[in-house]
Amino acid sequence: MDSKRERERTVLKIGEFARIGQISIKALRHYDALGLLKPSRIDTESGYRFYEMGQLADVIRIQALKDCGFSLDEIAALLPTHDAGTIGELLRQRIAAQQRFVEEEQARLQRMLARMQQLACNDIAPSYDVALKQTEPLTLVGLRRSVAGTEEIGPLAWTVVERLTEQGIVISGPLIHLYYEACPEEEKLDLFVGVPVLALPSLRDDLRCERLVGGEQVACVVYCGDYASIGTAYSALNSWMAASGYHAIGPCREIYHWSPLHTQDVASYLTEIQWPVSLELS
Repeated sequence: MDSKRERERTVLKIGEFARIGQISIKALRHYDALGLLKPSRIDTESGYRFYEMGQLADVIRIQALKDCGFSLDEIAALLPTHDAGTIGELLRQRIAAQQRFVEEEQARLQRMLARMQQLACNDIAPSYDVALKQTEPLTLVGLRRSVAGTEEIGPLAWTVVERLTEQGIVISGPLIHLYYEACPEEEKLDLFVGVPVLALPSLRDDLRCERLVGGEQVACVVYCGDYASIGTAYSALNSWMAASGYHAIGPCREIYHWSPLHTQDVASYLTEIQWPVSLELS
């Protein structure tokens, strides 16, 4: 017992203590300034710092807690306590946060691999950039119809604009198409065509309201040009989703930022395709 006490009280200069503890002198001085690990004494004349051998246990504990992701402020609060319950709960929180970080980075890696796959196919298909973003809440007013084919979509969009104009409804954004599940037995598309409005008006005829709550994660791609070739953008988006490990969880959206409502130049049409997605859990 006496030898243990004598060993723990053995005094070391800061350089020797730093060497044994495999920690820099700068870090020891920083810990001293924070009140995290103070020297056992400081020579009043020379200013030299001295540490006791027993303080090596504190150095090891600090390093272990740092490795678990704790900040120095958190370590300062934990260092005096040996309450396993408190430390265990904090560790569980750290583990959950680290798991989320790993999952996010794994998803990022999958997106990078998907991008590489896109680049490798550039010689045989147009290049489309796909990104993830969060949607804003929207209130849409328009019409929902079953359409037999793409040739019926344009006339439906013009009908929506005409109905809104007749009722004096103020449009606050571009046309938005929502593609719901198709009806295989009818071979038709379940389509809503509407526009954003700032305030919900009194609706007449068969106009209806669709509320998009916002906060959804969507994979999006921008298509420029005539709608006849918009399928290439969908193909790129679907390939990216498959390669990145995402799957669709809601109706696809087409946002007509620049459309026949703005210009007759089909080459300048600009359409954003958004698909609400969720990451496949491995």
